[in-house]
Amino acid sequence: MPALTKSGPEVVWRSLPEVFLHAEDDLAISHSSPGTVIACYELLLAICHAAGVTPRRASQWRSWVEERHRLDVVADWLLQPENKGRFELFHPEHPFGQNVLLADHLDEHGYSPVQLMLERAKDYNQFSDHVHLHDPEPVMARDAFLAMITQHAFGLGGRTMVPVKVLGRPFTYGSVGRLSARVRILAMGESLADTLRLNLCPAPESGTLNTTWTNKAGRRAFVSTREFRSPDGPADWHSTLGRSVLMRARSDVAAPPGEVVVDRVLLGAGEMISVNPVTDHDAVYIGTRPLQASLSRALWRDAHAIYGASMASGRGMSLFDLVAGLDRPISLLATGLDATNSKVAGWVRDVFPYNPARRGALHQAAEHGVQLADEAVQAVHRAAAVACRYAYPGRSRENSATLMGRFDASEEVWARAGAPFHRLLQAVADGADHIDAIRDHAVAMRTIATGALDERLRSLPSNIRGWRAVVQAKEELQRQLAAKRTFQMYPEISDETA
Repeated sequence: MPALTKSGPEVVWRSLPEVFLHAEDDLAISHSSPGTVIACYELLLAICHAAGVTPRRASQWRSWVEERHRLDVVADWLLQPENKGRFELFHPEHPFGQNVLLADHLDEHGYSPVQLMLERAKDYNQFSDHVHLHDPEPVMARDAFLAMITQHAFGLGGRTMVPVKVLGRPFTYGSVGRLSARVRILAMGESLADTLRLNLCPAPESGTLNTTWTNKAGRRAFVSTREFRSPDGPADWHSTLGRSVLMRARSDVAAPPGEVVVDRVLLGAGEMISVNPVTDHDAVYIGTRPLQASLSRALWRDAHAIYGASMASGRGMSLFDLVAGLDRPISLLATGLDATNSKVAGWVRDVFPYNPARRGALHQAAEHGVQLADEAVQAVHRAAAVACRYAYPGRSRENSATLMGRFDASEEVWARAGAPFHRLLQAVADGADHIDAIRDHAVAMRTIATGALDERLRSLPSNIRGWRAVVQAKEELQRQLAAKRTFQMYPEISDETA
């Protein structure tokens, strides 16, 4: 079974035992799909926990991270006789990650493997538009495997193509993957092994590793859409089978020499599990809701919530409690799926620097950095209203919003604020005085706001009306910026006052 890792500049495929044997040398998991990257880490973490290579206490976790506890012993566990065939993707009795009990229905009710791929399938209400399900092109077995484990983690609810009369409504109406409704946070280290150790949060019991639907009692029998199962430990949580799926392998002229392809897949609902603080250790909350992904709202706008979680998580054994005690900087990888009901919009991903010694300063920089961007947007919006009033004094109420949109550069400000915001965080994480860094960021936001408004005002005619609109809009922008609370906290320092 392949796992994709990155060793230096070269991307290579490794078997599962090889992943752990080379984990100290490999840098990270790499794939074009952010969700697949997370799914691969989830699987590796589940295997570590199941192999017993996991700390039990917070003090033990820290010593494991600092002393680079060996992970190559996981390879020995994978090669033990009792694990033979356990991770075989097309095992005749217990195929990895799949439900062999669906075999009798696969030929009649299975469809193209495209339905496994979140980015290509798009809509999981499959009766609404299922052209992609009839794509005759098979996919490589390793690509189908990666798509399958991504489905287990992020799969959406929706109406699958299996008729209700075949396996019932609970199977036909897909369940929702454990990570589909929130942003997943991973602590990223200097190597693949370092990353795995950082995210092996302590737990009294490892729990059960889920490798197939037919080797564990108590699996969902598709009798109710409201059954929730409590995971018995981190191995169980990280490997939850969020889909009931079976793939058909083919090795013929369609497959490269020595390779296997998948040409048919039967996909239905999987498990629904309850969440608890022990397993859901990386969740970030904004109020009572978990941080969610949105393509219309960049993740950096909620970075203060991520840093805030490391300030006072209150649980003692969460990921943020643990990394707050480190003596070195790391990065925090945030990944989420933006989806409405059964429709996939796309992946959202961002990386934030984290220095435990600077976590208070980072939290303030993130909070005030976003506030500065928000206030700059408000100021630009208000200036656009003034420009519209002077440019179109005779406008009607019906077309006022359309005309104002000509001058409103709010979206440009948000788009351009991301890069300086990340520079602000990196400077603070590297040890710069956070007050000075935030003041520099305020200057950058003034420049961005001014430049974005100027670009929108260039379309005004070169006459008295256009000139007046430009002057009044620019003056309004400066008045608005000067009146904003966060900008007042970080005023510009002139040569005379320096």
